[in-house]
This record gives sequence, C-alpha cells and structure tokens, in this order.
Amino acid sequence: MPSLDALADRHVVIDRRKGHYLCFPDVLLADDGRLLCAYNEFDRHVGTRRRLLLRESPDLGRTWGAARILSANDSHCPRLSRVGDGSPGVGGGLLVLSDDAGATLFWSADQGRSWAPQQGQGLNHGLLDRILELDNGTLFTTGHQHRGSQAQPRIRQAPTEQMAYLSRTLGKTWEPYSVIASEKCLVLCEASVVRLPQELVGGPPRLLALLRENSFVGEPMYCCLSEDGGATWGEPRPTPLIGHRPTLGWTASGRLLVTYRDVGPDPGTKAWLGSLEDLCSDFEVHGLHPAPNNPRLTSRGLVVKNDACVPTAESSPVRYLLRPLTDPASARAVFEAEVKVQSADVNGCGIRLGLWWKLYPDCLVPDLDDALPIPWKPGRFHTVRIEYEPGLCRLFVDGKARGEYPVDRMSGETRPILVGAIVRRGDNACEAVWRRMSLMTEEPRLNRSYAWSWDHKSGLLPDEHINRRVLELKNDRQANPADFGYSGWAELPADAEGPRFFCSYHHGGGDAPGYTPGESAQVMGTTFYESDFGANE
Repeated sequence: MPSLDALADRHVVIDRRKGHYLCFPDVLLADDGRLLCAYNEFDRHVGTRRRLLLRESPDLGRTWGAARILSANDSHCPRLSRVGDGSPGVGGGLLVLSDDAGATLFWSADQGRSWAPQQGQGLNHGLLDRILELDNGTLFTTGHQHRGSQAQPRIRQAPTEQMAYLSRTLGKTWEPYSVIASEKCLVLCEASVVRLPQELVGGPPRLLALLRENSFVGEPMYCCLSEDGGATWGEPRPTPLIGHRPTLGWTASGRLLVTYRDVGPDPGTKAWLGSLEDLCSDFEVHGLHPAPNNPRLTSRGLVVKNDACVPTAESSPVRYLLRPLTDPASARAVFEAEVKVQSADVNGCGIRLGLWWKLYPDCLVPDLDDALPIPWKPGRFHTVRIEYEPGLCRLFVDGKARGEYPVDRMSGETRPILVGAIVRRGDNACEAVWRRMSLMTEEPRLNRSYAWSWDHKSGLLPDEHINRRVLELKNDRQANPADFGYSGWAELPADAEGPRFFCSYHHGGGDAPGYTPGESAQVMGTTFYESDFGANE
C-alpha cells in the first residue's frame, strides 16, 4: 500500500498540547485561499469538558495561526460546508459549521472571519454530516442515534437509525425526512452524503450515502443510493473499505475521494480515490503485514514468518481479514486452504470461521473446551476445509471429515473470518507456507452471495486490491481506534505535481512516549496528490 506515513514534509501538526485531547476536525478552503480547520478541545475521548476551536492557515496548510474559540462550553464533531450562491472554486455564498452539541449551526457571510451561532431546531440525531444544498435552497444533512436500550446479540449493541434531514428555512428549522438504511445485523451510522451527477434535467437530486459499519467484526462500509432527493433509499451495498467516519466528496477531476479511519487489520487514517462503480462494488480482503519481506511470495507459496516477541508498530504479525458473516443465524460459508506449518506458538497460526482453528506442525486444534487435537503428518502441506451452517462447523482435513463443532448462531463472535496470527498484539511466533485459500458465503436472508479465491501462483498477495487502491496518510496501529482517524479534506489548487488535497484528522500516536489510550490525541494535517495513489488509474 502506498504510504505517506514516513514523509515528514507532507505532515503538519495543527494543534498538539499536553493535557488536552484534540480531535474530530474538518477543513474547508475559503475563497481567498485560507484553509479553515474546526475541531474539538476535550480532556479525553468522551469529553467531560469540551470547546469548539477554529484555526486558519494562510499557506494551504503549511502553517497555522492561533486558535479562536467559537464555543467555550460544548462541542462535538464539527463539519464545515459551503451553501448559498457559492461553490468550491467559484466563490460567494455562505459558510456553515454544523455541530451536534445542542444541534448548533454557525454561519459566516465573510468566508470564516466571523461567525454567528444559530440553533438548528429539529436536529435530534448526532454525528451530523456536512450540509448539502439541494434544489431551490433546500438544505440536507444526516445524523444517527442508537434506538432502544437493549443490545442485540449479533451486533452486541442497540441498533442504529441513520436519519436524513431537510431544511427549507436556511437551517433555522429541520424536519426528519427519511431513514437512510436499516438492517438488523448491521450497525450503519456516521453517513457521509454527496450529490451525484444529474441524469435527467430538472429531475430530483441523486444522492449517495457512505456509512460506517460498527459491529467490529470486519464488515465494510456500506453505500446507499437515493434517486429522489433522499425521500427513499436503495438497499445497503458493501464497499471495499473498512472504516469509520468517512468523508466523501467529488474531486475536480470527477472522481470520488474518501478519507476515513481504517479499522481493518492495519489501522490508521486512510484515503481512497475512484469511481462510483469502484466504491459500490463489494468487499475486498484486508491485511496486516508491516514488516519488510513478511510475508514473502515464493515458488513454494506465501511464506509467513513471525518473530517470537511482542510486536511493535513495524513488526506486527501477518493476518488477513476476509469477508465476515453478516447474519450468522442464516448464513452458510465454506473456507478452504492448503497450508504447511513448520513452527507455531499458541497464537501464531490460525483460521477463524465460527471459532478459531489453531494450526501446528503436527496437528490442528479447534479452540473449544475439551476439543481433541486432529493429528497430521508434520513437514507436509495439508488441505483444511471448514463448512459453516447456522449453529455448526464441519471440519475436513485432506478430504476426510474430522468432526462437527457447535457454534452460537446468534453471537457476534461467530461473524469474523480471519487467517494468520490469532492475536494482533501478542507473541505470534510461527513459520507457515500458504499455497491457496478460498471463501464462499451465502446470505439467503439478504439475497447475497460472495466468492473469493487466492493462489500463490498469481504472484499477488491476498489483499492486493486494497494495497493498490488505498493510500495510507498516517498509520496508528498501536493506538486505541477511538484516538485517530476522524477526518475532513479539501481540494487545493493544483501545482506542478497535479491535483492535490489537504486532509485534517486526529491522531493518537500510539507508539509515542506518553500515549494513554482514550486520553491522547492531536490534530494533524497531510497534503497528498492524486498521483500518490500509485496504481489508481
């Protein structure tokens, strides 16, 4: 994956102060070329004191002025937008800053030099999106909230409601307009919405929503399409990206750009660039393999060799996240791999489907109480096949049935599917060679089928698609996921290197001295180019 993480000249600290949790920024380019960055000053991730701050950069993000306080009492996840007669690169119009603390809007008629607060009456959902202007001055935004107090077992939390809102009074009052997405086994939230190109002159606006999925089982972000200005929405469709708090928008070159918190196997602040068809395609395998030459593609297979040590940010073990089960109460799946294990400690080498299956040189061990090891001859390749049906896994080794094992069909723990290191941050010593893998899943309740296969003879890693299409802005694999990756971006004037952008985000710095989970975060910015997306053509 192309990465800007180590390129110091691409990054800038917008605000970092000891004793403050600085977080959840958004950024906008004003008409005169100033960058505006709005963000929160908390004492910790779930702040007990909160302020809304704004800084300006006169030089496209290289340096930043002093912070201005827009709200000294409360704030949460501000978003910056342009409405009225102006559009990015054209000028004019109003700037609006939305803040879901008290559903407050801040308006500016002078490109952010002064701001007037206004209550957004009727906005009752949180994590508000940027505000879009639809036809005839109608404004659109969306927010979410959890419904009910009872955690549902397959998602381990109360379900969410992502509500679309309209305002016909320039933000003074808002009406709940429609629910964007609803699926009992998905926790869809934090939507980012863009307007799509019109197909019919005079027709209703076409809208695309990209939503976080919050089950923490490896589900991707999902997209939903509205052909009628947000009145109705199509079924949620999986995307290739796994992440939180996406910021979706169009570039001047006509591509979709997303910045987001990557919560796949290798966490950090990431960016993706592509077409609508690319985004609304399907799940892609994600991997963790930051150490050089681990894994290695050879004529024998994919060689994985993890050291016997507690991993650092640079030496984390190898693992791959495959497409999870969405509804384990009705889904069916078949995973098959050909593998030779030369050495492995207790966590070093495994397959997860329904439960963990631990692989050793001389046996396979189902990770269940009282389960007996399944012996095999060391020094050889073996074929492992696992078939899942609701409530049961069947194991086959080298074509022979070796047992049936119960699993909880109503548990969220049954949903993830992984290959490689069993724990990400523990001792994962192993040496194994993988020749091929495949996964097929059927989700009859969702009318969905999925099939994926990989063979080392292809010369590609299992997560090659993501490696080619995603750009890492800043890695934070040692931090708590809450402490990084909420972001916003703005397109800057192109220079000699081509189209360029500035992304602001909060960053925990999990491998830095003094980092404390949930209490350490700074606001950073990164400049990047379309050309940084290496194979993104």
